[in-house]
Amino acid sequence: MSRRYRPSSVMNCSQGGRWTVADSKSRLLLLDVPLALVIGSGSLAVARIFAELSQQPLGRSGAEFPMGPPWAHPGRGHVETWSPPSFRADLGEPYTWIALIWVLILMLGIAFRRVRPRTGYAITVVGATGYLAAGLPFGPVLVAPALGLVTMAMRLSVRRWAPWTVLLAPMIWAGFVSEDYFGLTDPTFYSTLIMLSAAMLMPALFATLRRNRLDAGRRTRQLELRRAAYQERLRIARDVHDLIGHSLSVINMQAGVALYVLDKERGAGAADGAAGDSTKITESLQAIRSTSKNALDELRATLGVFRGEATDTGEQRAPVAGLQRVPELVASFRRAGGAVELIMDDTVDDLPGPVDSAAYRIVQEGLTNVAKHAGRATATVRIHREPESLVIDISDDGPPVRSTAAARDSGGNGLIGMAERASSVGGTVWAGPLPDRGFGVHAEFPLLTNRSTT
Repeated sequence: MSRRYRPSSVMNCSQGGRWTVADSKSRLLLLDVPLALVIGSGSLAVARIFAELSQQPLGRSGAEFPMGPPWAHPGRGHVETWSPPSFRADLGEPYTWIALIWVLILMLGIAFRRVRPRTGYAITVVGATGYLAAGLPFGPVLVAPALGLVTMAMRLSVRRWAPWTVLLAPMIWAGFVSEDYFGLTDPTFYSTLIMLSAAMLMPALFATLRRNRLDAGRRTRQLELRRAAYQERLRIARDVHDLIGHSLSVINMQAGVALYVLDKERGAGAADGAAGDSTKITESLQAIRSTSKNALDELRATLGVFRGEATDTGEQRAPVAGLQRVPELVASFRRAGGAVELIMDDTVDDLPGPVDSAAYRIVQEGLTNVAKHAGRATATVRIHREPESLVIDISDDGPPVRSTAAARDSGGNGLIGMAERASSVGGTVWAGPLPDRGFGVHAEFPLLTNRSTT
């Protein structure tokens, strides 16, 4: 049994019901059985009408052509008149039974042409070959093999259906041999043979071209969906990295301050200033709680986008992080013990959404790098909007860095993430050691090309 159709396999409907592949095969049979009846009855009707009309002599002598194929009557080298077998209502006539048997075989192949394409095609060819070899008139009988061939070409690849066209050779030969007025030396025989072969194969070739075009379109759509899904996963990975990296760095700094103060308090005992130290501990722990809460909220929002969740109002949940949150970001950095100077224009509140989010994440990652690698250095953040671009500069006065590669190899994917974010909205990022000391990040985002994304 073919692997493609297994009655034991079960599929789920979108409404929650269950239906088997056997049910789908039954539907195909129900669709093709009426077609088989139409072609079969049409073949018998044409043969019957043709037989009645051909009772009049067609040649000069008026001699009647004996019933049956030519090889059943040797010695008749030339026939001046031709009369195909007469189909009577009496089913006792042998050739009426022969026609009925071959047409039934033909109908069986048509009924199974979509359930078993190759088997159905082979059955139609066998039925048509027997029908033509019996000396019966052509009629619609040739439609069945052509239909089976087209169906097979639509369902299978060329290398799987092309070898089966060999079965057409005996059918075509039987059709021409049964017609006594064609001779092997008659050029009409060969020209008609070529035209008939082309008529049988051209629909199959067109079906193959259509199938290949549909497959190519399907593959293109799948690649586009995969590319979009990859870009979305990459964006979410960057969001998670940036917000978790920054928040955990601030939490680590606050926890370090709290532990330092606690150790100092133990050493000093009940000395003066203990109350002030307790206040610092409280502030540090409050900052830890606030930072961790914000990080969890952003993480839930980001993962909500990944899962496709929606809010109570039906809107898609998404982390809303833009340059309007930079002052809050700087404040949390200062509470953690860092020194930051912020210089930001007042005209950055109507930026395109993707640019606004990417700029915020780059500032966030830049301050995270300062906290991780520059110790207690002072950081400077400059955000300036020009007529056609947004410029961001982040620098610190920490110890000198040997090279950009050394900063990149120090751990993490911060610099790579910044470059990817800028590139996603058409921007650029430069990061490297400054001439005097410290490390700097320079980012530029074009605004005119991104205005349509708002």
